[in-house]
Amino acid sequence: MPTSNVATTIRMNDYAKAVLDSAAKYTNQSRSAFMLSVSLEKAEEVIRERSEAMREIATIILNAEESQNFLAALERDFEPSEALLNLKKHYDSFNIVDRT
Repeated sequence: MPTSNVATTIRMNDYAKAVLDSAAKYTNQSRSAFMLSVSLEKAEEVIRERSEAMREIATIILNAEESQNFLAALERDFEPSEALLNLKKHYDSFNIVDRT
């Protein structure tokens, strides 16, 4: 893929310019190179965090039959398994208050 240079103009006050110039100098970069590298680093971090969050809260889309099965399962009585009872015993030691 060919590379291209795209110009972006950023307006900043004297303080921001001085801070960026100092940081760029400490990293042996031009102001533009420093701003680009830091911006890319932060952008990648935001994208990673957003992707992780979306995986944790991803929407589950059910068709009509799956929706009915899910609702029916919620309404059924069940007996907890031995594994679930053991898990409850483990978490009781953490003094978790069940407010349901």
